[in-house]
Amino acid sequence: MSNKKTNNPLSGIDYKDTLFNPRWFIENMLKIVDKAGHLIPFKLNDEQLQMLDHIEFCLNNDVPIRMIVLKARQIGSTTFFSAIGFWFAVMNLNTKYGIVAHRLDSASSIFEKCKIFYNNLPKALRPSTIQMSSEGITFDKKDGSGINSKISFATVNEGVFRGQTLSYLHLTECAFWEGNVQAIENSLGPTISLHPRTMIVRESTANGYNFFKDDWDRAIKGQSDYTNFFFGWQDHAEYTMKPPLGFKMTEKEELLKKEFDLTDGQILWRRYQIDNVYSGNPTWFKQENPMTPQEAFVASGTGVFDPETIVAGMKHSKKPIRKFAPRSYPTFEKVMVWEEPKTEHEKIYQQKSVWDDDLQDYKYVDTELLLEEREYQTPYTLGLDTSGMGADKNQIVVINNITKALACRFEIKNLSERFLAKIAVEIAIMYNDAKIAPEVNYSHAICDYIMEDEKYTNIYITESMTRKDRTVTGGIEYGFKTTTLTKAPIISALRTLVTEVPSIIPDEDFWYEAEYYIMEDTARNVMNATQGHHDDIIMATAIALYVSNSFQSNTQKIIVRKKDEDQSFLVDMFNKHSKRKKTKIRKGVYNNHA
Repeated sequence: MSNKKTNNPLSGIDYKDTLFNPRWFIENMLKIVDKAGHLIPFKLNDEQLQMLDHIEFCLNNDVPIRMIVLKARQIGSTTFFSAIGFWFAVMNLNTKYGIVAHRLDSASSIFEKCKIFYNNLPKALRPSTIQMSSEGITFDKKDGSGINSKISFATVNEGVFRGQTLSYLHLTECAFWEGNVQAIENSLGPTISLHPRTMIVRESTANGYNFFKDDWDRAIKGQSDYTNFFFGWQDHAEYTMKPPLGFKMTEKEELLKKEFDLTDGQILWRRYQIDNVYSGNPTWFKQENPMTPQEAFVASGTGVFDPETIVAGMKHSKKPIRKFAPRSYPTFEKVMVWEEPKTEHEKIYQQKSVWDDDLQDYKYVDTELLLEEREYQTPYTLGLDTSGMGADKNQIVVINNITKALACRFEIKNLSERFLAKIAVEIAIMYNDAKIAPEVNYSHAICDYIMEDEKYTNIYITESMTRKDRTVTGGIEYGFKTTTLTKAPIISALRTLVTEVPSIIPDEDFWYEAEYYIMEDTARNVMNATQGHHDDIIMATAIALYVSNSFQSNTQKIIVRKKDEDQSFLVDMFNKHSKRKKTKIRKGVYNNHA
């Protein structure tokens, strides 16, 4: 036996280890071409390792793999999923890996990656092929005695992979697909079973508010089997530069560094990219290199609400602090509460003036004589957007007239106006007899039910939108009618409010709607939700806010009770004998003893 040493790095390796270990296979068997054009071993970066952890968990637990990946550019996700698909096809029998790209050049690029993987495999692991082209790679022998696996490359079309059975479906840059996307997905859906060791990956940079955004939102809300992965540019270790001596950041860069815990090198890389790659446009940079999922989508879309406002609103959103079901109508839907009805108490005491040595002047202090006790109720306005023909949900939104903050929201679908009126009145009474402003585009019956059946009279009276004083003119009509004339000012008021204080609407669902609320016709001020989405929360909120600012709504705290029973005789006696001048000093009514 020869003692001659061998330089073969695979000497002594048990190839069985590679069959069921994609991590070992990728990092030890595959090579890639780096950005400098060098052929190097494929070493997984942090983002790729996170995704591989999930894939291995699913494989080890016999769970079908379903992933949706939102990413910044050039973090290596497409290369990684190509490597996973190559491992599926080469190391397993009867496996079909299908790739659908948005353009032919993208499909060709993935083919070149797989070709490099194959050509640089050790011969012992390199299966026979009977096809090697940009349409596909077939791993088999002419007599059918090979592994019978295949990689297929395709571009988006309505009949793609129709009738085929795949083990792994890789959908790349989905957000940029064109054509009848629903028909394409209908064609692709049946190609993958729900069996373990099957995999579907949807990966893309953002491209506005389209079907990919819908898929992402459904996964976030747990409405699909997909697991979300987001990687911002700050997560990629390569995106940094060495800062020069004396490097200084702008005020905005300082805030960004603090918020995301960035290094000076990352800040410099970002500045360089914006100035030299994206023509000084931060919005273009954000679209290709987002730091959060919200930023990714809003930076790449065009909507009525400012993208930065939507990002800030999402950030300040919080879950309702308390939920309860209305008692006036049996339903499983609950009221979502961010602010409970406010009632405040104030006691007003007789004051006297005393000399203050430090101030060298007289000052007023409270005595033990209680003059008056008051209870204040905060006024609220309830906006009600009915579902109309049934496309949207009925939405009830309550706004604090003083702070303009969202107090609560209730939504329900498929409910008659009679029962909707009962719920609206119940919530209005709870919120200190709030002014109710129902939308009456489709029917005025809701107003009749509120006033006649429920005997509730604090209801909004239609104002003249053409008069500066917004007074009621002509015959009295109740409710708010949304038209091209009235819609623009109420949306403008809402947009102004949330731009100044995004946290004033802490409702995450409101901001989801805001993402899809677009200006369809700038010249005519036509604003609507994009196809397949709703604007009922936005409209109910806009109506409530507008009416809360009107002359009909109380904008000051309401005094609901005055109490002086305990010391009323003292107060009367004091007022009867006092001839001193009364003046307002700090709070309440005071006597001037100076």
